[in-house]
Amino acid sequence: MNSETSGSSEPIGVLVLGAGRSGTSTLTRGLAALGVDIGTHFRRPVRKNPRGNYEEKHLLTLSKQVRNSLGMRADSVHLVDQAAFDHPRPRELSHQMQQAVNRWFGHAPVWAFKYAGNGRLIPFWLTLFERMEIEPAFVFAYRNPLSIRASREKLNRARAHPGHNQLEWLANVLPHIDRLQGRRLVVVDYDRLLEQPEHELGRVADALSIVRGPEVEAGIRQFSGEFLRHDWRHTRFDDETLRKDRNLLPLVRKSALLLSAMARDNPTIEDPGLWEQWQALQAEYRELGPMLQLIEDFKRANRRARWWDLSEPLRAVWNKVPVFRVR
Repeated sequence: MNSETSGSSEPIGVLVLGAGRSGTSTLTRGLAALGVDIGTHFRRPVRKNPRGNYEEKHLLTLSKQVRNSLGMRADSVHLVDQAAFDHPRPRELSHQMQQAVNRWFGHAPVWAFKYAGNGRLIPFWLTLFERMEIEPAFVFAYRNPLSIRASREKLNRARAHPGHNQLEWLANVLPHIDRLQGRRLVVVDYDRLLEQPEHELGRVADALSIVRGPEVEAGIRQFSGEFLRHDWRHTRFDDETLRKDRNLLPLVRKSALLLSAMARDNPTIEDPGLWEQWQALQAEYRELGPMLQLIEDFKRANRRARWWDLSEPLRAVWNKVPVFRVR
């Protein structure tokens, strides 16, 4: 099923944004319910997403190469200079990405790509979309940072550390959020998506100008009744918890509360005051640049030092290659 849209003469490319463990996979599956083309070649389901990641693997591979060319890892927290996007390697990868988009989504009036690092690659994608004459759109999965930390604790304790979890959250939210002003954008609260899927997918459909015909309505019902499972969510923290938690960085608290408000359409994305608030938060974030770089340098040195201890590489092999285990 392909979406029928109104109001756009160009194809629409949707980037799914959001920090890891924010419900981006669930939201991407919701886009498919609306008839948005999310591809068919996905990564295999893994323990943290047993029902699927919904990441188109060809675009995913290239996106990770772009991330690496910019000196980032999945858990990086430092700032990246805007000029880095114009270096030869990212520009070369941009042309490879154009070929991949044409091959896998060239037929689709509306298509979407989900990757946990999309928020850090927004300048790369905007340049590509402009060259390909694709209208950019953004669907932002919001989840309370305290819930993200609780989810991470079951999967990766290092990244669940309160300080690192907050800095990684900021790195996936703040660097380029001002570039979303004036574009198609909707913020979806993960908890509300589980509780009111029809309403939240309706908001997404409106943002993307998707006509809600019989096929789309059937897709929404199937998503709500057959795909969603409420036992996926083991914790829930509200805005009041954010306000009261003294261990949260003020910048995280203010950014999270603003995203939460956007997920209620109050303020709306057309409100100029909203973007003035984001620009002020970004200015605060940039002031942390030297400290964030110091943290990243320390992490890099620590990784190198740990590899001198044979227990670390042996443990990595043990975890990644089950055939080596004694059964």
